[in-house]
Amino acid sequence: MKRSLILLAVALLLLTACAPNREKLNPRAMVDLKSADVAYNQQDVEEALRLYNNVLQDNPGHAHALRRQSDINYYFAENDPARAVDGNVAAFAGYGKAIKIMEKYEKPTDKERAAIRDMKKRRTSAWARVFSAAEAEERDGNTEAAIKIYEKVITMDDSRTEPLYKLANIYQQELKDEAKAEEILLRIYNVNPSDSSVQQQMGIFYLNKKEYETAITFFERVKASEPMNVNNLMNLSYCQFELEQYDAAKINNELVLALEPKNEDALSDARYIALKLNDNQAASNHLKKLLDVRDNDTDYQDLCALLNQQERFEELITYARKWYEYDETSQFAVQFVILGAQKIKDKTLETEFSNILKRMK
Repeated sequence: MKRSLILLAVALLLLTACAPNREKLNPRAMVDLKSADVAYNQQDVEEALRLYNNVLQDNPGHAHALRRQSDINYYFAENDPARAVDGNVAAFAGYGKAIKIMEKYEKPTDKERAAIRDMKKRRTSAWARVFSAAEAEERDGNTEAAIKIYEKVITMDDSRTEPLYKLANIYQQELKDEAKAEEILLRIYNVNPSDSSVQQQMGIFYLNKKEYETAITFFERVKASEPMNVNNLMNLSYCQFELEQYDAAKINNELVLALEPKNEDALSDARYIALKLNDNQAASNHLKKLLDVRDNDTDYQDLCALLNQQERFEELITYARKWYEYDETSQFAVQFVILGAQKIKDKTLETEFSNILKRMK
């Protein structure tokens, strides 16, 4: 612990040794600053922090005192679990103030530019540490503690949306508070309204709430900027299907299949869309393509029923036999073969499968 503090002190001395004193202090503050530096170099960090705080009380824009104050808080956060969150929060704020002040210096020296870079790295690290602390509480099942820390992370940098996503997930998945989850997601959207990933997240939220019309408005925005986003197109098509907008659902489903012809979910959706549009032939064709990708009893049964309905008996026999090869316990498969054989008057095939059916009973 002492070694890390010594290294930090040496680094800061090197960075500040040649820097001009850009902030004027009254005599009392000068005494406190010098005493603080002495205490800091002697690793008496509690006393150093007290004295730096004294300097900042009347001189809140003193960059050197802000840096040292932040370094001490950063050190406490790293070495004392009880101060891990609040120490990093304080360090983040202090570094931010010091950086703003020093970036306004006219003709900054190389040492000052190096100091700014160093503080920016530490500031980023402080934010990440607080966020990680919240994640740790969430993993351990300490939801209330996690929420409090995520809220602190949000106040540290309101341009970062990661903690907002975490909170939205907690309220939606764990606490089942849809209103609070929606409020947080809208905050995310207001930060990045043109971000397609945010738009898609909003669409999914409203899809899950079955507010399909609202969901569609977000999915359409994503489609405009990412026309080949397969997941978005499928979500859009699903919402349109649920609203009985079957022609629109078909268009977006076809876009998915043009990009991914063997997408099982899209082929399955295409079958249902075709059925709603009373296009049994298209539904049959989609089922055939689906069975080229996977074997499934339900798909075979649906296809055989459609082929029988359309009086496509040769094809009925072909797929009923494939079904039987896939599942030799399926009486329905055998019965469809027999039915097809009867329709085309193939007595040999009818007898063969009638005997199979007898053995199954």
